[in-house]
Amino acid sequence: MSKSNEFRMSSIIEFSNIAYLFCLGIIIILYAKPNLFYGFLFIILHLMFKIYRMYLYIFTNVQTHPTLINQSQILEDLKGLNKIPKHLAIMFWGDVKEKTLIEAAQLCCWTWCFGIKVLSIYEAEGNLKQNANSLQSHINNISQQFFIHEKIVPKIRVTALDTSINYENNDLNKSDLDLDLQVNLVSREDGRKHIIKTTKNLANDVIQGKFKSDDLDTAELDRRLSVPKLSEPQLIIFFSPNIDIDGFPPWHIHLTELFHIPENYKFGYSIFLQGLRKYSKCDQRFGR
Repeated sequence: MSKSNEFRMSSIIEFSNIAYLFCLGIIIILYAKPNLFYGFLFIILHLMFKIYRMYLYIFTNVQTHPTLINQSQILEDLKGLNKIPKHLAIMFWGDVKEKTLIEAAQLCCWTWCFGIKVLSIYEAEGNLKQNANSLQSHINNISQQFFIHEKIVPKIRVTALDTSINYENNDLNKSDLDLDLQVNLVSREDGRKHIIKTTKNLANDVIQGKFKSDDLDTAELDRRLSVPKLSEPQLIIFFSPNIDIDGFPPWHIHLTELFHIPENYKFGYSIFLQGLRKYSKCDQRFGR
């Protein structure tokens, strides 16, 4: 046997002995001082978790800046999607400032490029509703630049929902049918307060004999709680580290897919696209 082979064999044997002694030491510590072993194991797992969180932070924050996204890139991303939601909902991602209004306008342009017809942006306090006109102005300005190669700029209109209004089919503006994208601004008032108001109206109808309590079923609740301008979204994307609907109208999301990425604190196209990709792959059986 050559010297190189002898050295290789001796190295393998030495490594095997070290591995054997290491495993034997672990077993001895496990039986002699289990708390010490579990403490060491906890430190290792905690370190791995920290590394994973760091990876998520880098992945979600070191991405292409939203302003660099163009229509041609979105059309390429669209090719990989098997299906898209007809109605997309977004949980608002920060204080209502000029920067976030510009980002929201960019979001509307992305949404239209993916063929989505309805976009609902939820901001709990209602501050975004108060800035509806400013958001519409930003959309008009940004869409002119974003769709510079289009012969016709898509019609994108912002509507601040008001569930204090008793919407009927006749109340829907006929121009809604001509829109390329309807943007609904939703707040907490459109959720809990609307449910309370509907409950009171239902109770009054029963007391006045207009409606029998025995006739109450899911279909009737759907009719009373649903608002024509706020259909049920197929997907909600959270630009936040946690899933928190924060008062979003609960009756409208009982079959909605939810998407978020842990450790994400920012708005960005990457999260938007990942949410659409997840929805494209999901199999919604609806109880079947």
